[in-house]
Amino acid sequence: MSEKWPRFPMRLDFDVTELPSLLSVSYDSSLWAELGERCLACAMCTNVCPTCYCFNVVDEVDFTLSAGRRARIWDSCQLDKFATVAGGHNFRASRANRQRHRFFRKGKYQTDAFGLLGCVGCGRCAQACLVHITPVDTFNELYRRHANGGRKEAQA
Repeated sequence: MSEKWPRFPMRLDFDVTELPSLLSVSYDSSLWAELGERCLACAMCTNVCPTCYCFNVVDEVDFTLSAGRRARIWDSCQLDKFATVAGGHNFRASRANRQRHRFFRKGKYQTDAFGLLGCVGCGRCAQACLVHITPVDTFNELYRRHANGGRKEAQA
């Protein structure tokens, strides 16, 4: 056994190649609402993630209104106004929808588009999250629920 594996205590309970299809069947899982209830929408997870690259473009105008500049600034899909479009419609207003989007982006969307996971497994988001929402725990819980017919496991 390689010496590196004991240093990685968190493991998926299934083969990672199954992740995109697991997410496909888990789109309507009640887990997203549960994570949304826990999430603080602080964006710490995405701020420390080496594969997150979302940004916004803002126009900054000086006080005389005679000069300005357009700037690109970091943004996060976990913030409440991130998905607000022209006309004020926010198509990901709930934290549950934002959580689902984040995990789908890491485990399905980027895999579908590029053939690679959007998560490198570094654990930075898990360390930064004040309410302990982690990719490994989330994916394992989705796997358990799917194996249990989509229901939460009975409380012991």
